[in-house]
Amino acid sequence: MKNTYKLGALALVSSFLAACNDSDNNSTAEISTAADALFNVQITNLTHAQPLSPVAVMMHKSGFFSFKDGETASLALEALAEGGNNADILSEVQASIQHVASASTDGPVAPQSASTVTELTVPADYLSDLRLSVISMLVHTNDGFTGANALNISDMAIGDSLTVTGLTWDSGTEANSETASTLPGPDFSGQGFNVLRDDLIDRVRLHQGAVTNEDTDFGLATSSLKEQHRFLNPTSRIVVTRTQ
Repeated sequence: MKNTYKLGALALVSSFLAACNDSDNNSTAEISTAADALFNVQITNLTHAQPLSPVAVMMHKSGFFSFKDGETASLALEALAEGGNNADILSEVQASIQHVASASTDGPVAPQSASTVTELTVPADYLSDLRLSVISMLVHTNDGFTGANALNISDMAIGDSLTVTGLTWDSGTEANSETASTLPGPDFSGQGFNVLRDDLIDRVRLHQGAVTNEDTDFGLATSSLKEQHRFLNPTSRIVVTRTQ
C-alpha cells in the first residue's frame, strides 16, 4: 500500500513538472516569435516653389532630439538646414542609444508632390516607447527646414494611419539674406553649407517666412526670391502608417 502511494505521488510530481516545462517553453516561444512592426512614412511638399531636400526619416526612443526650439543647432542640423545634406543627421541618430531605425528618401521632393514611401522595421520590444522624427531642408532658403520632431507613435495599432503637418523652422545658423549666391537649389545654385555662422539670432526658432523682393514697401531689395518662393507655416505634410 505504501509503495503504491509513493508511486502515485511520484507520478503526480512528474506530471506537474512536465506541465511547468511546457508552460515555460510556450512562454519562451511566444516571446521569441513576436512579430516586428512595419511602418510606412511619406512626406508631401506643400509649397509652390520650394523643393525639399532628401528627407531624413528616423525612428527612435524618447530622449533623442535632432533639434530643440530655442537652442543652438548642432553641426549636423546646420549641414542639413543650409545645404540639404542629411548624412550627418542620420549618423547622429544612428550613434545614439535611442536609435531604432532610420533611412533617407531616394531623392528630393518637388513642390506640390509626395515623396517615395519609406518603410522602416521596428522590433516589437521598441513599440512601447517609439518616436518619429522627419527633417528636410527648404532648398530655396538660407537655412530653413521642415518636418516632425520626436512625434509619439507608440500607441499605433496595425492599420492605423497618422497625419501631421510639418512646421517650418530656421536653424539660426545663416543670415536670411536671400541672395542668389547663398541659396542652393535649382533656381539659384548658390552656396549651401558654410561652417561660418552669421545669424545674429544663433538658435533654432520658427521661420518667419521668405521676405522676397516683390513688395516695394516691405520687401528685401537684395533678395533674389520671387513671389513663388514665398511660404508660411506649415510647408509639409507627414503621413505615417503601421502596416504590420
